Amino acid sequence: MARARKATGPVLGLDVGTTFIKVAEVRPSKEGVQINAVGMAPTPEGVIDESGYVQDPQTLGQAIRQLMSQAGISTRQVVTSIPGQSALVVRVIEMPKMSPAELDKSMAWEVERHIPFAAQGDVVTDYAVVERPNADPNDPNMEVLLAAAQQDVVDAVVKALFAAQLDPVAIDVQVLATARTIIGLQPEKYRDKTVVLLNIGATATDMGVFQSGVLRLPRTIPIAGNHFTQAIVDSLAYRVEGTDPRERFAHAEKLKREYAAVLLERLGPTSSPTFGAGFGMPTGMVDFSQPSTPGPVDFSAGFGEPSFDVGEEQPAPPAQPTPPVPAEAEETDPLRIEVFEAIAPVLGDFLAEVRRSIEFYRGRVPGAQVDEIVLCGGTARMKNMDRFLTQELGIPVSVADPLTHQENLVRRYTMPYLQEVAPLMTVAIGLAVRDMID
Repeated sequence: MARARKATGPVLGLDVGTTFIKVAEVRPSKEGVQINAVGMAPTPEGVIDESGYVQDPQTLGQAIRQLMSQAGISTRQVVTSIPGQSALVVRVIEMPKMSPAELDKSMAWEVERHIPFAAQGDVVTDYAVVERPNADPNDPNMEVLLAAAQQDVVDAVVKALFAAQLDPVAIDVQVLATARTIIGLQPEKYRDKTVVLLNIGATATDMGVFQSGVLRLPRTIPIAGNHFTQAIVDSLAYRVEGTDPRERFAHAEKLKREYAAVLLERLGPTSSPTFGAGFGMPTGMVDFSQPSTPGPVDFSAGFGEPSFDVGEEQPAPPAQPTPPVPAEAEETDPLRIEVFEAIAPVLGDFLAEVRRSIEFYRGRVPGAQVDEIVLCGGTARMKNMDRFLTQELGIPVSVADPLTHQENLVRRYTMPYLQEVAPLMTVAIGLAVRDMID
């Protein structure tokens, strides 16, 4: 277990997505960290657009306060992240070795080269040198982690935090927060491994390749939960009820939650053509210094959105996990087969993107191998998704489970609820423990 460091009291990790708001209250303890409470609720419709811009900070702030009350969370100290992908850029860039003063001057030019939006006056940036274990001291180059976001997007997030009556500590990067939860809280397990983290959100998938706990490759894959839902809308039109597009999408989402599964037996003995080929954690980035009024915010360093709906649950006595559905029932259910055939092309595209990214990493790091893939986000709960990726990539794949070993949570919530929400909580937990682990 990683040991506590700077934080001395509870901290709220707040992960706001276009579909759900997720919260986790964590406090440092002698054993490492203790998760006091978790909660999630639907993001109010229309408050965040698909790019991640908060259009209605006041309504979002009220929703956050309501969720905190339901979850029994009272702390005001919060660490959050930027919703969405298009307004945020994360890069690991290679540069000649230089002094901190020289780096400050050079990064102004690097920012313009590496971000897809205007870099003059309306962008918040931060960066940190990536320190790699066993690095060659004679290497003339170094790697720098760069994060950049549009100023108006950051300002809107800050306004929502103040509307929720919270005291911001920092704005962090989601791929790094995910790694804190999975790798940072289990350093012994991943110390000498290369791990790929896939946070499958609603509109995009955050991917990070970490070698011995150090980020080597961040990437955004433009395929996620909503793409599976849209495939059901398009392919099973006669099954999807309603005339309004939003109503039809919501019904398709329900079909996905209830019936979507990767039917491995229908893939055949070998991969079908559909499924064919085609970070140490930097620290020292800037915190909020004056959280009393909205203003520019820099990113912190250290280590995206569920599409499977998970209802709210009040604390309840523990219960036994629901037994899995027998494979025979899956394979013979006509609707399950129809849903699988609808989402199969999206599965193929997703697999190809993951495979291409892993091969790119292997090309950048000669001789590098991937030891494990960990899935997060709502779509990680799709039945057999982990087995499918293991079969097709030849790499062990697991689903993140950061909650069910926390005894205090097991006493408060049913085990099926914790198992259901665990993959969705990785970012929120990682945000909260930002100043609690090494």
